[in-house]
Formats: sequence, structure tokens, C-alpha cells
Amino acid sequence: MMQAVGFQRCAATEFFDCFAGTTKENTARKYGVRGANFIAYKQ
Repeated sequence: MMQAVGFQRCAATEFFDCFAGTTKENTARKYGVRGANFIAYKQ
């Protein structure tokens, strides 16, 4: 997806549970929702 909008050398650097400890934690786990940090370059 990132390359489709013009970014190059895209990589996910970290995945994490962004809903841990919130009221929506169970919903996020049910649907596999998680956060991610990306690095990408665009010229």
C-alpha cells in the first residue's frame, strides 16, 4: 500500500498492541487490530 502512493524502501519497524488497557482491548483482539510504526522514503 505504501509503495502504491509513491513511497520507496518501506518497512514496518515495530508492531504493538495499541489498545492494551483500554475499554476496546477485547474488540481489537477479536478483529486482530494492532498498531505499527513504519519507515519510508519519498522523493
